[in-house]
Amino acid sequence: MRRSTLCIAMAFALLPPLAGAQAPDAEWKLISETEDPEKIISWYVDMKSIVRDDDYLRAFLRTSWSTPQYGPDGTAYQSSTYVNYFDCGAHTIAFTANAYYPSEEPGGEPVHTESEQPVSALQFQSVIPGSAGDQRLAFVCKFRSKNFLTQAGSTARG
Repeated sequence: MRRSTLCIAMAFALLPPLAGAQAPDAEWKLISETEDPEKIISWYVDMKSIVRDDDYLRAFLRTSWSTPQYGPDGTAYQSSTYVNYFDCGAHTIAFTANAYYPSEEPGGEPVHTESEQPVSALQFQSVIPGSAGDQRLAFVCKFRSKNFLTQAGSTARG
């Protein structure tokens, strides 16, 4: 019984951070960037966070804007972190666990957060070919058969 309790604790410890939390050892990899010099948008993935979670890939991502964005209440932010679930076969993505930060580099207290929802409650959306979502999906899904990817909560192999 103790072994199963330890496995459950390890599983939670190895999951990517939730909204508002920052992984101090995140390995951010630039996936894509807009080419508009007046408003640059950059999309990153934490390479250490890509794991299998049932039929999906799960990853912790970040978006940064060169100019302030504004939430519904008028609060400015310039970066966000979030969890994406990728259904590589269906070519769809679901978002959850969003956190919005005032600067281009996420850190400190977010100006707004949205809690992580269970996969069963997520709305998977098709991505538009050539869009930033399509680029994120293509980037993450190329790792779905790699040996180093593990089930969520398992120890990754190098």
